[in-house]
Order: sequence, then C-alpha cells, then structure tokens
Amino acid sequence: MMGMPNHVSLKSWEASRRVVAGRLINCYSRKDMILSLMFQLKRMQGILRPVCGTSPVLVDGVENFDVTDLVSAHTDYCLVTGEILKRLRHGQPQKASISKTDVAAMVTTIKVANYGFTPLSDEAGPKK
Repeated sequence: MMGMPNHVSLKSWEASRRVVAGRLINCYSRKDMILSLMFQLKRMQGILRPVCGTSPVLVDGVENFDVTDLVSAHTDYCLVTGEILKRLRHGQPQKASISKTDVAAMVTTIKVANYGFTPLSDEAGPKK
C-alpha cells in the first residue's frame, strides 16, 4: 500500500494480513502534505486516528517502509513508484522467515507421519 488515504484501523490491517499470502507493506511518508491535511481535518472533527500513508502501522506481519526521502507530496508516488519497488526488492526472492531448525523439524514430522506408508500402484498387488 503506497500512501493509503485511510485511517489506521488495526482490525482491518489484521484482517488483511490473514488473507494476503505474501508481503503486506505499508509505504508511508511523513512529508505527504495532502494526507497530513486530511489528518488535520479529521482531527478537528474529533477523530484522532493517524492516516496510513503518513505513519507506520503496528500490526504483526505488516512491513512498514518509510519513503519520506522520496515522497514529499502525494502526487510524487506516481513518479517514484519504480524506485520504491526496487527498494522493496519487489519481484525478487525473499529470505525465508522460517529457520533451518524449523524446516528440519517439519521434515522429521512428515517422515514420522509417513512411516510405513505404501504407495498404491498397479504393481503393488500380490504376485501370481
């Protein structure tokens, strides 16, 4: 999500995290004046929640990426999208978030679960 013009709703981000299989990234700029102005207007109306595009979202599994050095106005996103995607390493393999020990434990569990398993085939029947 780049410069998302919506209030931070932790429940919405948690729900999104449950259905997004890959990375869920909140790109924000503290200098985005359009979103900041929207935030100030909502603040005067008594709504004190921050806007996603101007601040990090503190939800497990959501990556926050500060693009303040690239984006000083909301319209800058269309000009720097390519650079943001490069910095995020979009489309490139990511380091696994699971440890080698966890993988070994899963493989061991699978082997134990499949112990004694006989694959079915035409040749598996008794020979005459």
